[in-house]
Amino acid sequence: MNNTLKKITPFLILALSSIIYVIFIVIKERNLGWGFFAVIALIVIGILLFGIDFGLKKWLKNYKKIFLTELALVLFVIALYGYKFNRTKTLIIPTEFDKSYVTIIYGVENSKDLSISTLTWNKSIEIPISGILLTSSDFNENLRETDMKMGSGIYLNSDETEKGFTRMAESEFESNGQNYKFRTWKIQDGLCCGYSTKEVEKYKVELKNEFEKIKASR
Repeated sequence: MNNTLKKITPFLILALSSIIYVIFIVIKERNLGWGFFAVIALIVIGILLFGIDFGLKKWLKNYKKIFLTELALVLFVIALYGYKFNRTKTLIIPTEFDKSYVTIIYGVENSKDLSISTLTWNKSIEIPISGILLTSSDFNENLRETDMKMGSGIYLNSDETEKGFTRMAESEFESNGQNYKFRTWKIQDGLCCGYSTKEVEKYKVELKNEFEKIKASR
């Protein structure tokens, strides 16, 4: 194989791409602002990749081993990033849903488990018409990202509907001597979605009352 080609490795390509992108940002954005930190980060990443690439070439020497090692590391980082930041739960609300909040209350005995494990990448969760889902799952049994769509298949926060949603502050309430943690998402038409501490506290009181009604009706 041509000696020049042997110098081309995944880390070298990424390092050069980082430096080129830095140059592009500096030329395009005269006033960097917060972009200054992105530039610094990209420069550091580029230098690190150059250093690691140089070290691997000195250590492994064989081009095939170097290329496969770097490729494996790149794929591992991509998979790790995806696992940490892209695992998504999709909350499915009825098409005729008219509530302002969707809530999941955790740790409720005799309720359905969400069946989310460390291997779960995507999970669809159907929300009842009341907007309140009780589950026996632990509060930490969760996927980082959240999508929400109607039964018709239209996603909120999309161009297909004026409805948007945002996650509100996580909280808990006490009922019959037991604490229940919950997650709530606010749904709103038009410009979405703001909320205040006062609104969160007011909703928590209302949620506790609704929760106790649901429990009593079982």
